[in-house]
Amino acid sequence: MGDNGEKTPPGTTESGDDEDDVAGTSESPDAGDEGGDDVAETSESPDAGEDGGDDDVAEMYGSPDAGEDGGDESGDGYGANLDMDSPLLSGDAPDEMEEVTGRFYVKHTEDVAVTLHEIGTEGIYTLVENPGLEVHQILDATLVENPPLGVSYLIEELHEQRTVPVEYSDEPPTRQVQQLATDMEHDQAAAIEREGEGEIHIIHVAPEDVAETAEYLDDDETTYKNAAEFGVERVEIRTDEDAGIVSIRYLP
Repeated sequence: MGDNGEKTPPGTTESGDDEDDVAGTSESPDAGDEGGDDVAETSESPDAGEDGGDDDVAEMYGSPDAGEDGGDESGDGYGANLDMDSPLLSGDAPDEMEEVTGRFYVKHTEDVAVTLHEIGTEGIYTLVENPGLEVHQILDATLVENPPLGVSYLIEELHEQRTVPVEYSDEPPTRQVQQLATDMEHDQAAAIEREGEGEIHIIHVAPEDVAETAEYLDDDETTYKNAAEFGVERVEIRTDEDAGIVSIRYLP
């Protein structure tokens, strides 16, 4: 997929190298009647906020008719009553620009611009310089606001820059994953924990959709954001076309 595209298959993962790696399963409120207590859905959809009223926007700029009664009689117009010592009008920048230190996913890149998503908060930051970043990379970095307006950012210090490999395995999903998938509805996703680092995510789809779903995963931002959040080094994908199972294993 190109820099601007996104694919959104159900994002999930799968656990350890065998059944002994699995510490247990987490509860899933939507897992269904038969296997709901063993699995947990891993994504939430935040509710969209409500826009403010038109009055709030109007108050930002005042009224063009203000000043007709008792207003400026010099004929100098709007600028006559402005305070030119205002920091915004005089061009003065704030004494201290905001810094943000965290882990970031590289969402989009251009020659002179980069869009980052902060892991864990989903904060969005636009860089006005591209120091060689590529889509899907994970950064540990400190960002600083770009003066004078502070609406974009620069990388002040790049602590780590890495690419998480997404690999396809010929091995079938583990027996525990197969057993859990039998209790799942089509197009349902679930997660189970591993001993140590990482998780295993399971997607149950129609058998004819297995290959296409697996192919999406190496270009799906959810795969890389999960890897960054779990702190793992690689992602392994296993499939069972006959059973309609796609297993995503986040591994150290």
